[in-house]
Formats: sequence, structure tokens, C-alpha cells
Amino acid sequence: MIGNVLSTLEENGFKVYPDSLMKLGENIYIFVVKRQNEKMVGILSSSDVKLNGAYFSEDKNVSDKLRLNIYPFTFENYVTLNGKFHIGPTVCRGNSSFGTGDRLGLVTAAQLTALKKYDVFPILAQQSPRELIKTNRDFKDVLLKVVLGVLETGYIGHFGADADHIKDEYYLLEGINAGYTMYTLDLSEQLIDISSLNPSEMRNEAQKLSQISKDIIKDFSGKRLDVIEGGYVVSEEELYKSAVAYENAMKFVDKVNNILKEKLSDFDMEISIDEGGKVTTLEDHLYVAEYLHRNGIDFFSIAPKFPGEFEKAVDYIGDLDEFSLELKKHYQLSRMIGGYKISLHSGSDKFSIYRIFSDITEKNFHIKTSGTSWLQAINLIYNYDKEFYRELYKIALENLEESKKSYKVLIKREDFCKEPELNNPKFILKPEIKQLFHISFGVLLDLKRKEIVDFLNKYEEEHYKMVSKNIDNHLKEIFYKN
Repeated sequence: MIGNVLSTLEENGFKVYPDSLMKLGENIYIFVVKRQNEKMVGILSSSDVKLNGAYFSEDKNVSDKLRLNIYPFTFENYVTLNGKFHIGPTVCRGNSSFGTGDRLGLVTAAQLTALKKYDVFPILAQQSPRELIKTNRDFKDVLLKVVLGVLETGYIGHFGADADHIKDEYYLLEGINAGYTMYTLDLSEQLIDISSLNPSEMRNEAQKLSQISKDIIKDFSGKRLDVIEGGYVVSEEELYKSAVAYENAMKFVDKVNNILKEKLSDFDMEISIDEGGKVTTLEDHLYVAEYLHRNGIDFFSIAPKFPGEFEKAVDYIGDLDEFSLELKKHYQLSRMIGGYKISLHSGSDKFSIYRIFSDITEKNFHIKTSGTSWLQAINLIYNYDKEFYRELYKIALENLEESKKSYKVLIKREDFCKEPELNNPKFILKPEIKQLFHISFGVLLDLKRKEIVDFLNKYEEEHYKMVSKNIDNHLKEIFYKN
């Protein structure tokens, strides 16, 4: 009977994703279809599961019991389905978690194909306000496309949704209203730049510290922590610097935590202290974690800034021994005072440190990737339409300086030739080319969104394979699989 239904849909111009067919309850089935590049949900049901705006309906029952309807996957319809069948995101379940992100909203299914092979909790909806602005999307649209991708694969496991790099209440509330389960707080704009303070100004700021900050300094100054062989002695001077730099940011975290607790029954909160030029000291980490604990604020993970460079789209640049030592300090401190995860930001393509990160953290980690999947779309265009790739390359190059304003990369105009090497397959693997396209998604989508999306829909199967293989390459290094 169901086979007849699917055949009927195909006869009416729908592409049916066969893996998506799932039974949600007694005589209730859901599946995903696509028509004219729009993905929708099909409901095959005998009960009163009615959504809004039916796109296609069978005038007669497809059997004695079941009726078929195809609906647009609007946010209102998602809320209805999630209320009945819990198809949305949850808080993290598991020690290891991995965030992907999908700037186009097209490849969650491909990412899941790789992720579901590993013992890792997938954070599938992962976008920052900066990315939302550049892609002309919002948190609701990101989540809708992710849930469609989840349904498309027939995946029945849990997954998360990360409102990334939250700096203000506006986007915090937007994430809450969309139903996100993880909130990454970017503290970069709340910090005091202590490098600009002279000794007198530093003393004045230290005198203004709250009692809780002074207590942390008193309790830990000179204390030996067993975070590395031989121990680490906490510096009073460095703790004062940390308190002056971070106390105002802690007030922001407290405000956000209160809003989240008021509006949500459960959530994961990550503290991002990896922005800016300063490498996170152990005192910085200790101060932040202790301040939050003493104020009764629970958090999912902390993202320190490690030594070395974590530029977009390329491998780690730095001393691996130094990175390993600092990671060990931060991880052991997290075990000692709280048991939260250590998070790695800008984690795409950092192949030289994945095993180090996995080993030292004992797989208690969160890793964020994002633009690496977008690059697979560009690579696909290179493979199948060289002239279109040439056009995108020139747009990206013309807008390089503007694109660089949002990302820390070292590429400059003179690194590039006027014309791409269209007959050199290794061209797209050059670090500067990967970085160019990684940071140029905003302007390319502004000018060529329809053409890009149409192309990727035309080559959807090939696109999925490339994205899945790329994510799998990341995970194989992290989990030591061949």
C-alpha cells in the first residue's frame, strides 16, 4: 500500500526520499519529498494530524484507513509535529559532541550519514548571528532545514541545536523562541583589555572587584594544582589580571543564565573565551569556572584560546607540543573543579591535532566545525561547471578585503592569480583558495544564491557524497577509525 502511495507521488512530480519513511504512531507515517527544489513533509495518517497549507492531497483515501497530505515545512507546522512526536533537538546526551553547521541549509542529511557511524552526539543546527546576517537567514530557518535533513535520513537518535556566539539579548531570545537547546556565549565584547592598563590603573580596577572575585583570588593564590607533572602553582598576579579582565563578562553570563532558566526547562550553555589575541591562561580558566560555580551557574563546556593559530579552512599552525601541554592543563583543571567539557572552536580541517585533542580530553569534548561543508559545495561546482567556478572566484577575489573584516585569515590580494587554474585539480586544495572561499560565502550568496542552490539541487547526490566524506574524514581522525 505504501509503495502505491510513493508511486502516486512520483507520478505527480515529487521526489520521494525512501529512507525518510517513518512510523510515528498507530497508522501515522511521515516522510520527506522534494518538488521544484522545495522539500516538504508527507503525512500518511488515519488520525487527526492536520497541518497548515496542504500542498498536495489525495481526494480519496489511499487505503481504507489512511489519507495522504503533503505540507510545506513551515515553523508553525514544525511546532505542531514536534509537540506530538518530539522531532526537534534535545540537550546533549553523551561525552563527545560534534557541531557541523550548514550555511545553505541543504546538507544535514549528508552530515548525519557520517555522524551516525560514530559514538558522538551531533549538534546539527549551529549558526552564529554573523553567519545568519551573511546568509540572510534566522535561527528558525536554520532549525527547520536541519529537522528536514534529520527526517530525510530516517534518523531516530538525539541531536542538538546551538545558538552560537551569542553576544546580546536580542539573538539570545531569537534562539530561545526557535527552540534551540545549546547557547554559546561569546564574551569578547564584555572583556576589559588589561594590556591597555598601566600599573596604577590596574590597581584601581583590582580594588573595584566584587567580594566573590576577591575570595577566588584569596582561595587559589599560590595553590598547587595537579594539572601537569610537578604541579602548577596559581599566580596571584595572574588571578588579579583574570578577575579584572573577566568580572564584567561574568555578569553578562549571569544575566543570560537567568533568562534561560526563566524560559527553558533544560539547556546546554557553553562559555567561549577563545576570541581575541590573548591565549587563555590557567588562571583565566580557573577564575571563570570558579566564579560561575560559586554563583550556581551550570555550564556545558568552556572554549579556551589555545596557543597557535586556528585560521579558517586550514590545519593548525603552531607547536604541537605546546598545544598538547596547554590542553592537558585546561582539561585536568576541568576535571578537578567541575567535570565540564573542553571545546575546540574553528575545528574544521585541524587534522594534526584531532588525535591529540581526543586523547588528552579522554573524548570528553565538543568540537565545532562549519565552513568545511560549504567548501564542498564550491568544490562540486569546480568539478562540474568550471565557468561558474571562475565567476564565483572573481567575485570572491574582488570582495576579499570586505570579507576579511569578519574573519582572522592571513591571505592577501597578491596571493592570488587573476584567473583560477581550471585544469589543475590540486588548485582547490591550496590553503589560500580554501580560505578565500571559506570567508566569501556572504557575498557569493548575496549575488549568486539562486544559481548556487539550483546547481547543488541538480547535483544533490554528488553533493551529499562529498559532504559526508569530508565530515567522515574529520571523525575518522578523532575516533581512530580506518
